[in-house]
Formats: sequence, structure tokens, C-alpha cells
Amino acid sequence: MEALIIAAGKGSRLNHYPCPKPLIPVLGRPLIEHIIRRVRKAAITDLKIVVGYKADQIQEAIGDGGRWGVHIDYIHNPDWPKGNGLSVYLAKDRIKENFILLMGDHVFDSTILDRLLGTKADTGLCVLGVDRKVEGDHIQINEATRVWVENRRVREIGKGLNPYNGVDTGIFLYSLFVFEALKENLSRGKDLLTDANRTLAERGKLMSMDIGDLIWVDVDDRKTLEQAENMLSLRQL
Repeated sequence: MEALIIAAGKGSRLNHYPCPKPLIPVLGRPLIEHIIRRVRKAAITDLKIVVGYKADQIQEAIGDGGRWGVHIDYIHNPDWPKGNGLSVYLAKDRIKENFILLMGDHVFDSTILDRLLGTKADTGLCVLGVDRKVEGDHIQINEATRVWVENRRVREIGKGLNPYNGVDTGIFLYSLFVFEALKENLSRGKDLLTDANRTLAERGKLMSMDIGDLIWVDVDDRKTLEQAENMLSLRQL
């Protein structure tokens, strides 16, 4: 099993830091290091990271992953200001089997990965980690990608979706079918990962995995950065 981490964006809400967002220190370690450590804890050692904004700084700081017992390959996205779906699509020729997709700015309990890897889905189906704790303090619901789930199937997904009964955690187990959905949407000028996920949902190919009481944080601004630090210091992540 491989993991793909997308870390190409600028992260404008935290641009008061001199470094790119994946290198912002969280309890003395770069944000992306916390993600790498959790991937390794889930026994995944083959990682690919999509970089764009200040890519050289990220590659120099993280290196080949040897210090964490993983191997990291980098994929460069020259059009990083575009939607995150493009970053995922650029990995299409580098990944040959089902893979984990992670956001480069989400910190999470590694048990979520363990549970996701343990899910059973039919060939071709994709699985999204869904948080049903929609009123939790760890979620900025106005910014979150919302989902409507019925019998484990994601029926609808999108920002501003209403009604909704869960939130997209940005943690996926994808089959290669996602690249077909991405290609189709990119050809229509839709470059967000959510666009492809909506296509998967419409075709009955996007399942959900409820993360239960486990915690995750989308580090998007100063408030969520502080939340991540607090949760990490309390070992809730």
C-alpha cells in the first residue's frame, strides 16, 4: 500500500510564516512530519508527496524520508495555484494499485488509517473517512466539505451541502478509478478533488467509513493550528 500526500498549495491564511505551510512548526516539528509519522505508524512506508509552492524548501527539509523509516518520492505540480484535484491526477502514472490519499495540512489520529485499511470494499470502490461529529469544536463547519451518507454510501458531497450528516476528513482509500473521475472533471475545467468525489458518489463508487470518536484537525488558520497543538500535546491525535 502506498500513500499520496498533496502539499502543493500556498496556505494563504498562514502566510505570516516565512516557510511553506507543510513546514510550519507544530510542537517543534514541521506540520507534514506529523503526517509522515502517522503514515509510518500505520505500517505504510512508500510515500509520494505532491509539491508546488516553495517545493525546494519542502524537499530539502523532508528529504527522502529515511529518518522516519519511509521512502518518499516527490511529484512536482507546476500549476499549484489550481485546484487540488490536479495534484492528485499528476500521480496517475506513478501509482499502480489502491492507495491512501492524505492532505498535507490535516493532522489526525493514526487509528483512522488503521480502520480505513481494514475496510472491505468491492473492487473499484473508494472509501472516505467521514466524521459524523458535525458539531465538534475541531470542525469549522462553514469551511468543511460536507457529506450525506446512506447505508455507508456517500450520496452527496460538497461545501455548503445542506442537509448533511457528516464531514469529509480528507483521508481516503482510493482505487485507480479516481483517476478516471479526475480526468473527466479536469477536461470540463473542474479541478477540485471534491468534483471528482461527487462523480464517484453519483456513480455509487464512494463509500464512507465512520471515524467514530477519533479526532482530526484541518490546519487552515491560527485557530486550527492552536487546536492541533493542543490536541497533540494532550495526545488526542
